[in-house]
This record gives sequence, C-alpha cells and structure tokens, in this order.
Amino acid sequence: MHSFLEALRTQRWDDHRYYHHSRVNQALHLISALSFLTAYGLVFVDPVGAALLGWLVAMVSRQCGHFFFEPKGYDLVNEATHAHKEDIKVGYNLRRKVVLLGLWAAAPALLLLDPTV
Repeated sequence: MHSFLEALRTQRWDDHRYYHHSRVNQALHLISALSFLTAYGLVFVDPVGAALLGWLVAMVSRQCGHFFFEPKGYDLVNEATHAHKEDIKVGYNLRRKVVLLGLWAAAPALLLLDPTV
C-alpha cells in the first residue's frame, strides 16, 4: 500500500508541476472545481442537472484548459520535453483528450440518427 501511495503522490506532483503553468488553465480548473462542488450538492435535489453540470461545465472546462492553453513546447522550468511529459502522464494525455472531446462533440449526432438513444 505504501508503494501505491508513493506512486500516487509522484503522479499528483508531476501533474501539478508539468500541466498547470497557464493562468487560463488555472482559472478553468477553478471553474471546474466549483462546478463539481455545486454538482455534488445538486445531486440530491436534481440528479440530471447535477450530471449535466458535471459533464458539460466541469469536465469540459477542465479538459479544454489543458488541451488549448497549456504550452506544448519545451518546459524550461522543469527541463522536460512535451513528449516526455506525455509519456509519463497517467490518464488523459493529448491523444486521449482528442478522442474524448471528439466523442463528446459527436454525441448529439447520434441523437439525429436515432432520437430514442
């Protein structure tokens, strides 16, 4: 268990130092966090509204912040290339974000094909 917690601590530190340089991304993370907190409170009153808030506002703002506003060049502060940072990233690297955001954006097209989905 200790090694798992140590690996988690390392991953959190890497995420913080490598992917939160942009002030716009930091602001979008704040919006995302506040949206998630609101959704957690809303889930007991309006579960559908909570899900929509969490997915449409919180997740989109968080992922778009990383995708569009974080620098993709060489990281002088941490002396790391973008490729190195993508290789060690756990979860949604840029390739996975393209797939995730593409599926998310294409989901309404499925309703056009079959409105009963």
